[in-house]
Amino acid sequence: MNIKNVVATNKPDDDFIKWNPKYKIGIPVIDAQHEHLVNLCNDFYQSLLRNNDAENYQSLVKKTLETCLNYAATHFKEEERLMIASKFDGYKMHKASHESFTEKCKTTYANFERLPVSEAIKFALFLYNWIHNHIAYEDRLYLPTLVEFLKNNQSR
Repeated sequence: MNIKNVVATNKPDDDFIKWNPKYKIGIPVIDAQHEHLVNLCNDFYQSLLRNNDAENYQSLVKKTLETCLNYAATHFKEEERLMIASKFDGYKMHKASHESFTEKCKTTYANFERLPVSEAIKFALFLYNWIHNHIAYEDRLYLPTLVEFLKNNQSR
């Protein structure tokens, strides 16, 4: 996805990431968290578009980014708890993906007030790509193990 195309085709009220049923993994709590993360990323992107000419846009957008990052941390803990409980073999690799995402986000957040709008939009594109790759693909990898675990532990 090209930055110029994104800015040219999206209006401030448009969703940057459209919620898509392909993101659902069939675990209601995780699906709800994923949808909320998509909405938070949309809020971040929309705040970029709305505030890119404002004198204090960085502080306004940074607050939106902070909300998004805090919720991602909450979501990751829940996902990792389920992976540990179900003894998912790929837990360490999945956790490393979460940690890599978190580190990039923390670095961006720490330097956000010095980022030009174009770099902030590139970060929004990073979020876009990460959601598509992680939620639509990587999270599906632990699904069979988790479903089996839940099936075996429902009656307990």
